[in-house]
Amino acid sequence: MNKLIMILPIIGVLFLIIFWVMSPGMGPALVVTIIPFIIVAGYLLVRNRKETELRQEQTRKFQSEKEEILKEIKRKDKRQQEQSGLLRGFCKDLAAALNKEQLLRLIVTMFSKTTKSVAGDSQCFLLSLDSETNEFHYEVGDNFDNTTLKATKFSTKDEIIENVMKSKKISTYISDIFGADSNVHYFIKEERASYMSQIGSLALVPLVLEDNVWGIIVIFCSEESATRIRNEEDFFLQLVAQASIALGSAIHRGLAAVDRLTQLYNRTFLQKRMREEIEFCNRQLLPLSVLMIDIDNFKEINDTYGHQEGDMVLKKIAQILSTSVRLTDICARYGGEEFVLVLPGIAESPHDRFSIGERVRGIVERSDFVINETIHLAVTVSIGVSVRQYPEDKNVEIDELIKRADDMLYKAKRSGKNRVCYPENVEI
Repeated sequence: MNKLIMILPIIGVLFLIIFWVMSPGMGPALVVTIIPFIIVAGYLLVRNRKETELRQEQTRKFQSEKEEILKEIKRKDKRQQEQSGLLRGFCKDLAAALNKEQLLRLIVTMFSKTTKSVAGDSQCFLLSLDSETNEFHYEVGDNFDNTTLKATKFSTKDEIIENVMKSKKISTYISDIFGADSNVHYFIKEERASYMSQIGSLALVPLVLEDNVWGIIVIFCSEESATRIRNEEDFFLQLVAQASIALGSAIHRGLAAVDRLTQLYNRTFLQKRMREEIEFCNRQLLPLSVLMIDIDNFKEINDTYGHQEGDMVLKKIAQILSTSVRLTDICARYGGEEFVLVLPGIAESPHDRFSIGERVRGIVERSDFVINETIHLAVTVSIGVSVRQYPEDKNVEIDELIKRADDMLYKAKRSGKNRVCYPENVEI
């Protein structure tokens, strides 16, 4: 278009020159006539050039915005990948937790880790609800000095706690720690506020189980971290969900039908839990191992030292078992001096240097059992192992697994006791 506007005036001028030469008398009249057209053409040329420059500028602007959008998409994709990795690692750590205390520490440490910023580390602790007193009490902290707290117990009727319990949602308070209305002062002694001067914000993360808030993670963090918690709430809610599921399993284990003496699952509940774990392993195509454990020469201990001292031995063996396995494993007293361990996802083998059976046997053998406060007794156990592989053994049920483990236990007894015997199809 610009070229056409430029060409037309040139053609007009050439035509004017030719016509003037051919008819000099008409020249001035033609000049007066053609000048407005030249002016209009010049105006159009200037306007089109400005419009072209404006379009080019808009194109550069759109291109710049496009590049920024692509950068933001890449940044978000990278962040999502990082979050997915953190979530997978968190789930793995929770599954490997050996007890409730370790589980709680893992939860607090994860929230402290994910809220760290360039401004500094977050300070984090967990409050758990005591249903009898209806108070939240300090449980465990990470990178946190609990001497800065005003108290170790907080009432559910206090406004800031009550709001979390009602909403069951993450609450963030981005404010000046030294401000008179700062919610940080609810938890921290005023004279210790300067100790946390690098922290200006607060986040409260409720841990919900069966629609009830059983715990609150309190996070003292930078404004940047508090803003990230608010903007990435979905990710933090996923962390909360995984923590609640793991804790639910731990609480379920603690409140289930247990043997009164040893505080392990009883035989009846063992059957129910084994059925659940077999179904789970079938769905996940995982192996499952069953360990039958018997205390060697236990009748002699009872006959020599009495049943009360024998009960002490049973309780200590139970403690060793429960602290030697994962939180997801099953510990049960099968009857008398016999115990059962169920290990979902594990195929016990004598070639595995991390064998649970050998570890348990070794720990018992090295433990000191004190009888009548003065006699140091050496106690050992014999262990029989059965392994349910998938899909080869998918039709093998609970009773058959127990029988196979019992057969291996009998073999361990006949072979001299204080040993672990594995299935016949596993090379020893």
